[in-house]
Amino acid sequence: MRRRLPRRNAIAAIALGAFVLAGCSSHYASQEKGVAGPADPSVEVFRSDERTSWTSFRLGDGLNVVVVNPNVPREFAWSFDTGSDGISSSPVVFGTMLLVDSNDHHLYAVDLGTGRILWRFRAETMLMSQPVYQNGIAVVATGTGDCSVYFPPEYVAMDASIDRMTAVNLSTGRQLWEIGLAGTGMPTPAILGNTLVHVDGDGVVLAVDPSNGAYRWHTLTPSVFSMTSVVDGHNGRIYAAGSFPDVIYAWNASNGAVVWKHPFSSLYGGVSDGPLASTNDRIVGAYLEPTGPGPMGWVVQYGSPARQHVYALDKNTGRLVWDRLIPQAYGTAPVRNEATIPLIYRNRVFVGSAVAPFVTALDVHTGRVIWQTKTMGAVKGGLVARDGVIYFGDLGGYLWAVDASDGRTIGRKRVSVHFNVGSPIVVNDTLIDGSREGTVIAVPLRWIRDARD
Repeated sequence: MRRRLPRRNAIAAIALGAFVLAGCSSHYASQEKGVAGPADPSVEVFRSDERTSWTSFRLGDGLNVVVVNPNVPREFAWSFDTGSDGISSSPVVFGTMLLVDSNDHHLYAVDLGTGRILWRFRAETMLMSQPVYQNGIAVVATGTGDCSVYFPPEYVAMDASIDRMTAVNLSTGRQLWEIGLAGTGMPTPAILGNTLVHVDGDGVVLAVDPSNGAYRWHTLTPSVFSMTSVVDGHNGRIYAAGSFPDVIYAWNASNGAVVWKHPFSSLYGGVSDGPLASTNDRIVGAYLEPTGPGPMGWVVQYGSPARQHVYALDKNTGRLVWDRLIPQAYGTAPVRNEATIPLIYRNRVFVGSAVAPFVTALDVHTGRVIWQTKTMGAVKGGLVARDGVIYFGDLGGYLWAVDASDGRTIGRKRVSVHFNVGSPIVVNDTLIDGSREGTVIAVPLRWIRDARD
């Protein structure tokens, strides 16, 4: 299943000692193990050799994913191809296994050190939600961004055809249970104790037992949930972002009762296109504001002129703490994925843009812009941080290493694929990411830091 990367665009022509990954399908793995993890008190490390549950999108909170496992090489390099439909999800690690959802309808289980496929599970349609797992059971949800009802800005219903939430055995990939969803299953659910909560494209908030899919409770919410995620507030509440109308919701995690809701203008775009990040007292997200009429008037849709905002809400009350118009983040709304995925690290928010080639750092308390770095393409996916360096990929086909303090480019590596909303994670000293082309790559961090492409 691994493919030969085109020689003219290969990740490689990168040397590490005597090894060169130069447009070939062979993999490289350092023999050095016993990884201690990043020397960074701002990073919560996920020890996949010890922890047995991954319960929310990118581990929740600041959405920073750094994994350590001493049974996996410190550095490794490989690629494998899932087809041409692309990756819209973020990878997850279970022990020495990588789990990757693909738009080609498959959940892949891959050996971390080699990229060898261990098993794959085929769903009925696209898999865009990040897998979550507990007690040896992984849960994924299917669905597309197609609309069955389309009357923006008043109401939209997304993909009420073949939408499922499915549990599979992590050892074998065998299906354990499946339940139907009213709308698209693109959002990522969260597991809170012994309850899994999901939001879908028809406004249904559904709670089930993750071990068997048994019904717990549900509530109906008049919004569409597309590429958002369920946020565990660690305070008895859950949060998610809805569109049509554009509203951020907080629910009681035990019964689905609405605690508060914060509305935005229904002319905005992308409110539910990106997962939310959180701190002890903040919920952080992004959206697009129209700057002129587009194909559907002043509602932000594909082709609309727009500018990007990042905002923070009070986690307890839903009150708007700050809303910042991002300098230079002006452009045309893309076909899909109008928003972006924030990262919170060292009291700063780091965020890319779907409409302009910039990454911006803001103060998480005030929203003050600290720095901006120009990239080679839009940065829609998440970012990952460790040891004072921000790593990410862009739609121009580059991997970046940027100084978190001042935005200075440390390294920039051109690769053979482009990065849309599939978001990277770091495992030991290696970055793993999925691409718009459907290729998943593993690249040592120092290859990115040392590159000057």
